[in-house]
Amino acid sequence: MTAPSPRWRELIEERLDEAVAVLGRVPGVHGLIVGGSVGRGEPWPMSDIDLLPVFTDGIVDLERQQAGLVDWWAASGRAQNLDMGRLAFTAAEIRAALASGPGWLVERFDDVRWFHGIDKAYGGRAANAGDALTTSFAGWIGAMRFDPVVVAARLDRWRGQARDAFDRASGAADPAVATWWLRESARALRMVLLESWGERLGSMGREWTRFERMASRHDGVAVAARIAVLAGADAAGAPDRARTAPAWLRERIDLALGARTAVGEDVSAAQNARDQLAAFTVHVVRHHPHLAGPWTGTPNPELAAHLAELGELLEMQPFRPL
Repeated sequence: MTAPSPRWRELIEERLDEAVAVLGRVPGVHGLIVGGSVGRGEPWPMSDIDLLPVFTDGIVDLERQQAGLVDWWAASGRAQNLDMGRLAFTAAEIRAALASGPGWLVERFDDVRWFHGIDKAYGGRAANAGDALTTSFAGWIGAMRFDPVVVAARLDRWRGQARDAFDRASGAADPAVATWWLRESARALRMVLLESWGERLGSMGREWTRFERMASRHDGVAVAARIAVLAGADAAGAPDRARTAPAWLRERIDLALGARTAVGEDVSAAQNARDQLAAFTVHVVRHHPHLAGPWTGTPNPELAAHLAELGELLEMQPFRPL
């Protein structure tokens, strides 16, 4: 276990200020929402800096500034991720949102900016406290995120994604492809439970342990455990898989355990290893398939049995379509 620097909070705050200053000077940038764990006031030593830009008019390309900041931070002593992708809005869109309600929001869920953006920004804040428009938008997101109309629409989407992924898994000839879709379906079922409980996940590197804690608060321990196994996120086998992981991932596992311990999180070494393995299995399969290996648990050696169990879960409440 590797302990984080005692200056980690100061470093995150300084880099947030630097990012806001650099990006805020770009023509066409009206403001920024600070989202994620930093925006919610719940940072940990491995927090990303999550920013959702608000543009005066059309979307502005900020990739050069983003890459420059990330490269500089890595070169200056400690790498830090600046998460700032497609989740951005224009001032005109925000004014329309502020004049509307949950139905208006739901109508825009085909656009990932609205479906995922309201979750990323939930609990966040305007980077500039004097930015009235962005401050109002952050408050609107807070009011809309768990509105019953919004939750119902999100539940429908997660249920649909779970069934679609199950159908793809069942029809795949390649066991590795079937394993991927099996896990996608299980992750969608996890989201169904979270939405129905009025909960949401945070950091990618801590999410399965957090999901277990939420399940214990909502009398869902048994079903959550079944979903974790189907998603390849069972803590029991994580230490063995971690031993076969590449050096970069074993380093991440050690750093994450030290970081979580530093903020007083009650997490075991096996749970932490499971969280990192599950998170980076998804990331590697999606973006860096050349880095895959036995540590991903692919293909699933119990694929047929797990597909059958997934089919059973899909017929249970609250997973069945309404």
